[in-house]
Amino acid sequence: MIEIRVLGDVEARIDGQDVDLGHARQQTVFAALLADAGRPVPVEQLITRVWGQDPPPGARSSLYSYVSRLRTALSAAGDDAQVDRRAGGYVLTLGRDAAQVDLHRFRELAGLARAAAREEVALTLLQEGIDLWRADALGGLDSPWVDEVRHSWHLDRLRAQLDRNDLLLRQGRQAERLGELISLARLHPLDERVVAQLMLTLYREGRTAQALEQYDRTRRTLSEEMGTDPGPELKDLHLRILDADPGLEAPSPEPGTTHPRPDPPQSPTLPLPSQLPARPRHLTGRENERAVLDTLHAPDTASVAVVCGLGGVGKTSLALRWAHDNLARFPDGQLYVNLHGFSPSTPAASPRTVVHDFLIALGMDAKAIPTSAEAQAGLYRSLLAGKRMLLLLDNARDAEQVRPLMPGDSSCVVLITSRDRLSGLVATEGAQSLTLGPLTSADARQLLAARLGEDRTAAEPHAVEAIVTGCGRLPLALAIAAAGAAGSPHLPLSTIASRLLEGETRLDALDTGELDTSLRSVLDASHQALPAAAARLLGLLSLAPGQDIGLPATAALAGLTVARTCALLRRLESAHLVHQPAPGRHELHDLVRLHARERAQAEIPAPERHDALRDLIGFYVQTSAVAHRLLGPYEVPSSVAEAGTPGHQPHALALTDEAAALEWFTTERAWIPAAVRLAADRGLHREVWRLCWDGHLYFRRCGHVDDFLGLGRAGLDAATRMRDADAGTLTALMRRRLAYALLLAGRPGQEPLDHLAAAVHHFEATGDHVNLAHSHEVLTLASLLAQDEDATLQHAQRALELFRSAGERQWEAAALNNLGWCLARFGQYATARHHCQAALDSSRALGYTAGEAASLDSLGYVATRAGDHAAAVDHYREALRVHQAMKDTYEEANTLSGLAEAHAALGDHDSARTAWKAALALYRAQHRTDRVTTTQARLRATP
Repeated sequence: MIEIRVLGDVEARIDGQDVDLGHARQQTVFAALLADAGRPVPVEQLITRVWGQDPPPGARSSLYSYVSRLRTALSAAGDDAQVDRRAGGYVLTLGRDAAQVDLHRFRELAGLARAAAREEVALTLLQEGIDLWRADALGGLDSPWVDEVRHSWHLDRLRAQLDRNDLLLRQGRQAERLGELISLARLHPLDERVVAQLMLTLYREGRTAQALEQYDRTRRTLSEEMGTDPGPELKDLHLRILDADPGLEAPSPEPGTTHPRPDPPQSPTLPLPSQLPARPRHLTGRENERAVLDTLHAPDTASVAVVCGLGGVGKTSLALRWAHDNLARFPDGQLYVNLHGFSPSTPAASPRTVVHDFLIALGMDAKAIPTSAEAQAGLYRSLLAGKRMLLLLDNARDAEQVRPLMPGDSSCVVLITSRDRLSGLVATEGAQSLTLGPLTSADARQLLAARLGEDRTAAEPHAVEAIVTGCGRLPLALAIAAAGAAGSPHLPLSTIASRLLEGETRLDALDTGELDTSLRSVLDASHQALPAAAARLLGLLSLAPGQDIGLPATAALAGLTVARTCALLRRLESAHLVHQPAPGRHELHDLVRLHARERAQAEIPAPERHDALRDLIGFYVQTSAVAHRLLGPYEVPSSVAEAGTPGHQPHALALTDEAAALEWFTTERAWIPAAVRLAADRGLHREVWRLCWDGHLYFRRCGHVDDFLGLGRAGLDAATRMRDADAGTLTALMRRRLAYALLLAGRPGQEPLDHLAAAVHHFEATGDHVNLAHSHEVLTLASLLAQDEDATLQHAQRALELFRSAGERQWEAAALNNLGWCLARFGQYATARHHCQAALDSSRALGYTAGEAASLDSLGYVATRAGDHAAAVDHYREALRVHQAMKDTYEEANTLSGLAEAHAALGDHDSARTAWKAALALYRAQHRTDRVTTTQARLRATP
């Protein structure tokens, strides 16, 4: 026997066992076949349903693979569910029992209800069908066809709901669905049938003003959005309400009615329900969150709130504290239940059991409580109607566990806590969502002081700060640490702090030995509630070294499509196990990362972990290469090191231009060094070399001296560890790169000269004139810093000759400019100006933007040295514009300094100070201490 459910997440069970229907795309194939069960669906139509009008090139082969997997998954069902290939396409054949598909059962029940002769029978059938809906149809599946089908099915559900409501209104039982009608009116503000039902219900419940306000709101909406007025039936109802037409009153129950509206409990001596647990002793901070809760049930605000967040973040404490602080707002009492949605030791509570218990608390005799779940729910809503009560539903697992507990109207305030966002409840009930994060550092310190005493925490402030950090500012972790410290009053807090800062003992230090209060157990419960695919992704994310990670990199790590990865991340976000510090970036709380890493090492095989991290490194290698090529199209590409790289490489991002490359590098700035370390730890020397090579230009442009120097050293170390035929060339290239980085970082001396000598020797021996020329350019800089005029000009001239003989026109332009700048440095202004102008003309003709900027800067320098300071200002300003457009802040700072010198020489001290201040800010950001000192001195000396 197979059961198929699509009125919510797509699920299947065979003989009571869950069936793995695969990832979202494969589930969409299943839904596309199920929608036409028993009829062949052409392949092209299937592809369109799954991928839309513009499917990827491999869609057909992917479809065949998905169908094959579905066949395997459904094989245990035998004749009850088979996927076959026919001439017209694929067909899903199901057994004769329509009840095995919830959608088919819903339609069958709705049809039977509309054909029923008795209202009570129709009402029962409609409610049974509506109860089959667990959430939005087809869950998180996403395609144009899915959206269209989902919308159609939802309209069927709405029709059934409205049919049921009409029956309830005819029986005078309107209060049972008031809350749902309010939600439906918000979702369908232009549906006049919904509005009419809500208006009549409000009127019958003594809320005439609200009924009239609803009409006015609908009339305005129709006028503004549709340019029309309400229809005649709604207008007529409006007039009848204004006239207090007796015909609108609810009918009296007829003799023999099976569902009379219950009277309130006749127990005047019964105390009001006051089920709240004790007020939390220690709650620090959360002022903003409490202020949000204070708005509950205010005019035009929700009467339902969901307090959600990571396990141990203090959701229950906040809810209980607020509840106790606001008891006067609920004169009819407070109901409380722990739903145990994520309890490590207790099964989740059944909504039916909770309703039964609440009925007892509300004064019902256990013998008088109806036996059917529907009747109990109706009685529950009736007893709450018009009451000013608080319902605190603690530790909810999902919206389905909570929805049956919702009152029928908005007179009660419902406060729910959950580790899940309960997005379905927010959407259908209009609930307000309040997400709790860790405490601020100040509030965390205050919590420790409240538990341990001000004297003890004040005596060891550094240890307190370490405990706060080690606990990740989570209230539960802080409470556990404080309990341990309170139990050992003579133990220094620094000892506790040391245990919390050790990765291997951190979770052990937060273990109380009790399932409900140990942090590891709390996180275990959240982990166990995840689908397998989401748990695997969480484990892989915990292995990644960066603080946060982008969606494409996550997809590479997981070996999944971006769409599937996005869906799983949404599931993890809903469970508050990951969050987005910025759009498209995801990160884990430190303690969640530690726990997930423990689970990953135990549950994900080592080869799978290794392959995932290798794919992640491969993504950064490939994308860095693309970005570097866009930033420096004339630079030596890192693909020279591709030989010997493993065949499988994740796809690089499709960066299209220099701006996109800069944006990607800027976003991933912290990840490039992290990926380098990760690759080095795994002995992936070529990947290390490529990342270091491709990252250098970006970090040089940004002026991050320590970073591009670190990349040079890591790249050289990787090259020296290679044993392949090209290792000598890669070593020489990285020696030259490291020498250049050392010189730019203001660290001349023997080390860069030794690297350059080795590089020159290799390129001379191999006859590689282009790279030999580049080496002479770096030697030019070294000689210039050593103030060796002859050597400087010799190396600059030799680089120009080599580039010219090799036909490298863009590098010839760069070398011509370098030579011109050096000539100006040594007083040969006319020749210098000629060379720099020729370099500028050539760079512009070639579209060589970096060469254009450098040549303009050099012309400014030449003009300054020659005493033509007005021309220098013009050249420097033009160079500054190009540097800023390229986001080359390293050279921007140098150009600003030159511009300031030219302004100062002209006596324009205000402009000089402005330029020097801008340069100083960049030098400080780049940690160029020598330039900082020089610029500060120039500012002090400027009037």
